[in-house]
Amino acid sequence: MTAFSESNAKRGLHLFRRRAEREAQEPGKLQSLAETASAKAQEHSEHLGALRADLPVLLRVVKAYARGEYRAIPWKSIVTLVAGLIYFVVPVDLIPDFIPVVGYIDDAAVIGLALRYVRKDLEAFEAWEDEA
Repeated sequence: MTAFSESNAKRGLHLFRRRAEREAQEPGKLQSLAETASAKAQEHSEHLGALRADLPVLLRVVKAYARGEYRAIPWKSIVTLVAGLIYFVVPVDLIPDFIPVVGYIDDAAVIGLALRYVRKDLEAFEAWEDEA
């Protein structure tokens, strides 16, 4: 995270934490958020760099949580992931998305930080998927 510092990424996650806590309790909102994030990720995949590989697992865990299929993830972790997704889909954040290329640097940094915070929980989810 050179162009966008880790402290700014933390601030970005914090901006949407309360909203994430509310939305994580509403399966319909979670599903809609995951679908919106998925569409945005596909549309702007060239700007996501290394996140292209990790974002799909984040989306799968949020969708599985929304459907009630997977609840073995700690509340704090699901809220962190949801806050990262909200940051990603909201067009006006610390660096607005309408700024070509640069507008996605902060999104990638915030999602990357969220993924780093919950890496072990995502690995557990992937193991659960493999068993299913």
